Amino acid sequence: MASESGKVMSNRNQGEGVVVYPPKRMSAARTPWPPEVKLAATAVELNVRPRSADMPGDMQEKAFRYSRALVDAAPDKRPNLTHLAHSLKKEFDASYGPAWHCVVGKSFGSFVTHSLGGFLYFSVDDFSFLLFKTEVRPVKTKSLHDTSDGK
Repeated sequence: MASESGKVMSNRNQGEGVVVYPPKRMSAARTPWPPEVKLAATAVELNVRPRSADMPGDMQEKAFRYSRALVDAAPDKRPNLTHLAHSLKKEFDASYGPAWHCVVGKSFGSFVTHSLGGFLYFSVDDFSFLLFKTEVRPVKTKSLHDTSDGK
């Protein structure tokens, strides 16, 4: 038999020694958690329930933390849903460029088209958040000197 420290202990009945090494244990400080595990731990910590995502983990974490803070800061736990949506949209516009859209409510349906890597649907307490980005294309305007119409 072997002790927990990995020392050799002999089996006196059979006259043989058995070497058993303890399992290798990796400390969390040496090996970082995979991003999915870290994101899941953050969601549990904040009591956020991810529903569907096409977004990098760091952006999801930012949305979770920002939304949780907005809901917690609401007076009497009755937040203004329009304010929540507007604030999250403006935060993502400022951080990741324009054309973010946000819907917040207790019951809604949706069908949206989003840019690649720009979709997140999650819940905080009783509120569902839909955050997505669309593509921004410059609007082409005709100038007074444009002669492309043949005139």
